[in-house]
Amino acid sequence: MMEKKGCQYCDFQGPDNIGMEINSQLRLSEEQMFQSDWEEGYWFNYLKKVSSKGVVLVSLHTDNEFYGCDSDELRIHYCPICGRKLIDENS
Repeated sequence: MMEKKGCQYCDFQGPDNIGMEINSQLRLSEEQMFQSDWEEGYWFNYLKKVSSKGVVLVSLHTDNEFYGCDSDELRIHYCPICGRKLIDENS
């Protein structure tokens, strides 16, 4: 996969250090996502830089009871959108 320059999904910004939300294609903060009305059934996916050597794909979704939210995180090495390598294994 060819690397794209300026991919907004792996351009980590703000105090949350996250990229653009993948489903809505909007730049949202984690606070905005957490304030959602979870009874409506939301699902957010975004990349988050957690350290200089780590990036996770976060899936934030309505819980089984439609009352709150659950979060899953998967450590990744490449952006699933542009293919850019996200960590420097030598650092």
